[in-house]
Amino acid sequence: MESIIQPTKNLIQFLKISDNKVDLSSMRFLHPIQILPLAAMISEKSLDYIPPRNSECASYLGKFNFPDGLTEFVLSPRFIPIYKFSAAKSDEKSTSDKSNILKNLLDICLIKLGSPEGLVNALGLAVDEIISNIEDHSDAKYGWINAQYYPNLKYLDMCIVDTGITINGKYKKVGMIFENDSEALKKALEGESSKPEKIRGSGLPTFTKMITKGLKGEIVIISGGAIVYASENKDPVVQKLSVRWDGTIVSLRIPKNNAAVDYTDFIE
Repeated sequence: MESIIQPTKNLIQFLKISDNKVDLSSMRFLHPIQILPLAAMISEKSLDYIPPRNSECASYLGKFNFPDGLTEFVLSPRFIPIYKFSAAKSDEKSTSDKSNILKNLLDICLIKLGSPEGLVNALGLAVDEIISNIEDHSDAKYGWINAQYYPNLKYLDMCIVDTGITINGKYKKVGMIFENDSEALKKALEGESSKPEKIRGSGLPTFTKMITKGLKGEIVIISGGAIVYASENKDPVVQKLSVRWDGTIVSLRIPKNNAAVDYTDFIE
């Protein structure tokens, strides 16, 4: 499986040079980890952008209503479109509907591809945790999600983004002060919870292990000025980022795998 590292580097380059205008004119192909943060940034900051000259790439973005995304659900066995959802928990029904729709999209993406036993549950739990963090802690107005399965390459890419207060900001909000974004991200990976009570099986360590050890995938997390990458053979190492993302980006790459997954093996 190709690594998610290179698309991540491409995103960082975009962030370095995209203060007022995002130039996509030379792009021939974009992964979710590139598409989604750029869509959120352009849409929420009302930035100008230059679309790709390549007609296939431009058509692909147009199908997802780039950069503003879709608010009506498009069901597909191969992708989750650029979908912008409210990050506010307005009432119990809307929260339940949102969760059920997202899980349904995951089921379509995975089950119809002959996924092994336990894979949908494991990935569904991880995604549910990420979305719940956006709703509960980010102070963002919107969350964003995009995913694409590549049948020839046999892997699923997924990205979930917010433009909120970052992991470090979440800790500060409850009086937990760390030196910088990197230290805060390290603490989150160690299981330091900003919730009044730590809930068994929740949090960054659990779903990071579930993605990398259980699903044999890769994960990249960018929050503020910090980044971490982890895979089945590489434990998480937090590094200072050369550019800042005001919010949090979580990107996953999951290979097609015939081995069954028991998500309870990763609940601490």
